[in-house]
Amino acid sequence: MKDKIKILSTVGLYHALNDGSVAAIPILFPIFKIIFNLSYTQIGIVTGGSLLIHLISQLIIGRVSDGKNSGTMLSFSILLMSLSMLFLTEAQEYYSLLVLIFLHRFAASFFHPIGVGWISRIFKKDRIDWAMGIQSGLADVGAFIAVLTTLYLAEITSWELPLYIWSIAGVVILLIGISLTSKLKDDDLVVKKISARRTIKETINESTIFLKKIKLLMPAFIISGSSWGLTVTYLPLLLVERTNLPLSIIGLIVAVWIGIGSISSICYGRICKSLGRKNVIILSYLIIGIGSLSLSFFTNVIIIILLMVLLGITVFITFPALFSIVSEITHESAVGKTFGTIFTLQLGGGTLLLFLGGFLSDIYGIWIPFALLGLITIPFSIVLLANRKKLNVSV
Repeated sequence: MKDKIKILSTVGLYHALNDGSVAAIPILFPIFKIIFNLSYTQIGIVTGGSLLIHLISQLIIGRVSDGKNSGTMLSFSILLMSLSMLFLTEAQEYYSLLVLIFLHRFAASFFHPIGVGWISRIFKKDRIDWAMGIQSGLADVGAFIAVLTTLYLAEITSWELPLYIWSIAGVVILLIGISLTSKLKDDDLVVKKISARRTIKETINESTIFLKKIKLLMPAFIISGSSWGLTVTYLPLLLVERTNLPLSIIGLIVAVWIGIGSISSICYGRICKSLGRKNVIILSYLIIGIGSLSLSFFTNVIIIILLMVLLGITVFITFPALFSIVSEITHESAVGKTFGTIFTLQLGGGTLLLFLGGFLSDIYGIWIPFALLGLITIPFSIVLLANRKKLNVSV
């Protein structure tokens, strides 16, 4: 059990750094928009393009990682992430910003297929909901810290300082992770790859079979990924345009969303035990749909904060719920490949909506990304409710 806790601690810390650094960059877009003279379309290209890089890299890395040392691969990604954050402070114009954010997203693409897959393999038969909730919750804590502090530090000092801090934090967490995993047994570090090399056709067929098992939930992965990307990217811009709030308060409002999400993720195991995964999933997507659509209408700060609290509870709790389902139907020899497929599906929808959201925001207004998300999610939640008996989520 001590080794399991070391793995969970390492993955949790790496996940916190991964998601924290990923959140720190889009929260700076109100500043980037001014100093680099960006349009909403260019912001959509940067964010959507970085997600596309993440999507493609994640799929490849997930396939390659099975049979490799999970600790080593994750440590490399954290090192590369720290360097990319350091280099980002030297961005001079739009294109250098674009390339460096793409590099950062490539580094971030290692974590989910490898890190979540590692937890899936180690805790598959022992408290999987609890372990998924803890590692997901720690990631949310990292994002919470990033969002809470980034705009505040940028406002009182410079926009480069938060990036320097996250770069240094990456090195510190990397050293802690290496220390925790240095004496683990090989069986804990390396996925046992029992299958022979497969052709591309065979791999596609396997992925198709897997996706058929979760066909009713496929839109759920897209919506959850989109909810995160759209909110962390466009909510600060929405609040800048619609309110007179200072950047530090805007960062605080986004942080409330993530902070509530951190608590709900960490408590997911208990929530799932009380309500069941099926009810958690249906209720969450119904609230996400209504809450997102409401954000496109309301401008009152109090109402916006209340909506962010509800969205914090529901958006973040869907991640451990979906991961636990995938874990239970995936063989341990294929966790990297399977989670690579899942996160590619998750990011694919987010990429499209980020591109579309940025383009349409220039035409209709910055409220449009949230209206799109709501109009997609509400019908999906109704479909889930109508097919409740067919929703096979084990618990």
